[in-house]
Amino acid sequence: MNRESLAAGVITAALVAVSALGLTEALGAHPVWAVKTGVIGSLLGLLAYGGLRWAGLRPGRITGLGVLALILGAAAAIQGKSIFAASFAENALAGRFWFFGWFALMAGLCLTLCALAARFLRR
Repeated sequence: MNRESLAAGVITAALVAVSALGLTEALGAHPVWAVKTGVIGSLLGLLAYGGLRWAGLRPGRITGLGVLALILGAAAAIQGKSIFAASFAENALAGRFWFFGWFALMAGLCLTLCALAARFLRR
């Protein structure tokens, strides 16, 4: 196992632990599924990172993709939550955007952090 893979695993484990401790809920995820979205999203980010590295993408490009996923996921989660709450929980589509936005947000965060760690470990 190389240092890059070890760093990716440690970053993912840290994001899962932070999610389990309630940070995602504190940042706006629904209390019922805050841990689930953090855990699954982080693992999806790790799988995406591994797949993109295996496909030959450099960490710099992966960082860009991760930041894009992070921004789009955050936008979807914030807008979905606002619209869902304003509709008194009747807009199911907005609720799905809120829910899946958190998956994308956590996956993008994990992808970005893993790629940044890989860039710094190569120096």
